[in-house]
Amino acid sequence: MSAKHPANPDRGEGIEPLSSAPPFWRKPNFLYYWLPPVLWGLAVLCLSGDLGSGNNTLDILKWLFSWFVDLEPAQLKIINSYGRKTGHVLAYGCMYFLWFRAFRAQAHYGPWRACLWSLGFCLFYASMDEGRQWLYASRGASISDVFLDMSAASLAALITGTVWTPGSKSAAISNIAERQTIGPE
Repeated sequence: MSAKHPANPDRGEGIEPLSSAPPFWRKPNFLYYWLPPVLWGLAVLCLSGDLGSGNNTLDILKWLFSWFVDLEPAQLKIINSYGRKTGHVLAYGCMYFLWFRAFRAQAHYGPWRACLWSLGFCLFYASMDEGRQWLYASRGASISDVFLDMSAASLAALITGTVWTPGSKSAAISNIAERQTIGPE
């Protein structure tokens, strides 16, 4: 028969941790929430090099439109310019949402804290994107593109703030089910 010995505080036994919840990187579905924004950011940074240069996107547009209609070079340049700016808006709007989703669902940040962290990561990627473009002769870095990117992320924040419902899907569904009645009252 073995006798029970008191906990040894020198080895950390018997001491309760401050928080019993594991850190967010050890929670289930970690990659499900954090991998999409990281991969999206890497894709944006890949396109900030020669691959996403104006000449390359113009060549793609020429090839694409050659199947449907014959456009003048000036028209193609205008479409290319608007398409590239639309790409900035869509890329950074989506990036904001992916970061917000990760911070809210996995890190359990409140809406304001998740919003600020998401905007901060969007600013980091926008700065890296434009800073990287200084290294290429085929690209031109522009502070106005950083403002455009952050405007897109801020618009996504406003849309997310109005559409996002706190709580889980099951809570929202059960709330709807409680308000519905079946049969006479």
